[in-house]
Amino acid sequence: MSALVSRRERAALGFFWVVVVAIGAMTLGVLIKGPAPEAQPQAQAAPNAAATQARITQLEAQLKSAPNDVNTILSLGDAYLDTRRAMEAFRLFQRAIELDPGNVHALSDLGSLYQQIGQYDKALASYQRAYESQPNHSGSLLNMALIYSRHKGDNAKALELLRTFLASNPEMQLVAQAQQEIARIERSIKEAGTAAPYAPGAK
Repeated sequence: MSALVSRRERAALGFFWVVVVAIGAMTLGVLIKGPAPEAQPQAQAAPNAAATQARITQLEAQLKSAPNDVNTILSLGDAYLDTRRAMEAFRLFQRAIELDPGNVHALSDLGSLYQQIGQYDKALASYQRAYESQPNHSGSLLNMALIYSRHKGDNAKALELLRTFLASNPEMQLVAQAQQEIARIERSIKEAGTAAPYAPGAK
């Protein structure tokens, strides 16, 4: 009986020391790293949303007093895009182009909106106008190349645009995207070339 009690006491004592060591390790970790960061309240995004809405209200008031001010139109259009009011942004970018037909900002954003809804021919036309209006606007070339390669099935045109784009010294982030697209196109061309030819069954 005494042996049984002794084993129980040893087990209890062992458990006690495990708990003590664990608590000590946790305390040491807090001392070294500092307390865990407090959870950020979910309502943190609310001030940003309120600020954006205040900005929209201000721009709408400005536009009422100066309805043909292109800069205000573009700023309000961008603000609408930020709040997912795409149709209102679309109308404003169209209005900006009516007032300033070569406005690259409006043409590029309009092209992006057309692209998002699958109106690829209209997107290409808008990007083309933006590029013709400002040839150093290389982003339009990249967007056109992506449409040709991914939606129009014209890899040759896409490669031509991508190489022109890379020659225009664009931002490094965009360079990486263009190089990845060239690699993807060249890989798909190679795979299509090595695919087994179709052999009709014997009649």
